[in-house]
Amino acid sequence: MKIAISTGEENVRALLNPRFGRCEFFALYDTETKEWNFIPNSGSLEGKGAGIKAAQLVIEQNVDVLFTGDLGPNAADLIAESGIKVYSLPEITLEEAVAEFEKGNLAAVPAESAPSDSQVSADQQKGDFYITSGRLAIATEGENVAQHFGRCQAYTIVDIVNGKEVNNTVTASPGHQPGFLPRFLGEKGVNCVIAGGMGPRAQNLFVEQGIFPVIGVTGTVKDAVKDFLSGKLAIGESLCQQGQPGHNHGCEGHDHEHGHEHGHGCHN
Repeated sequence: MKIAISTGEENVRALLNPRFGRCEFFALYDTETKEWNFIPNSGSLEGKGAGIKAAQLVIEQNVDVLFTGDLGPNAADLIAESGIKVYSLPEITLEEAVAEFEKGNLAAVPAESAPSDSQVSADQQKGDFYITSGRLAIATEGENVAQHFGRCQAYTIVDIVNGKEVNNTVTASPGHQPGFLPRFLGEKGVNCVIAGGMGPRAQNLFVEQGIFPVIGVTGTVKDAVKDFLSGKLAIGESLCQQGQPGHNHGCEGHDHEHGHEHGHGCHN
């Protein structure tokens, strides 16, 4: 059996990198010969479609099993079609991952059993929810959750594996264009976007990309992540209101229905 593992170093004691499309290397392990090999992930250099390129590279290696953190929906489809069995693992060393797998002790969830490589539960009556594996994108202004998702300075990308935060990076906003940001974040494998405000049209575009929009959030990004993981982050009404600075452009294009009561934007 041949195993592929996303990682950041050419070292068997290196940690698994949960970012499949953007990992630096793939470690290849043969359970029969006990040999390790490492190949650079050419997908990590792609501006767009990193996950797809990485998936094609893994498939070409004729592996049977893939250990990683999470996959974007397009990469997941390719991997599933190839018959490769995928496990979502926390940041453990490559040696530990293989050892636990060979002992049959892995407590990982096969990625094919999770929608869009995430495990999301929602109480739609209360608006509370939690995520066990997936990727968040939080509209960010300084240390705080931005009021307008479309005009924020950056997005804090948070990888969640088995209910824990395993990676946190800040990506500068590519700029606001109607309909662009849902595709941009979808290509990064994002499962849920968090912001203070967002118009109904933008929410629908995110849902079409398989991304759950969570609005009405205030406070620091750090607290938002903490509350999200504990299931205490409730969905509120959009903070984009008529007459506020930036209203016409901060809530996705020419959407002017902000007086509408949004209800719950995160659901299965």
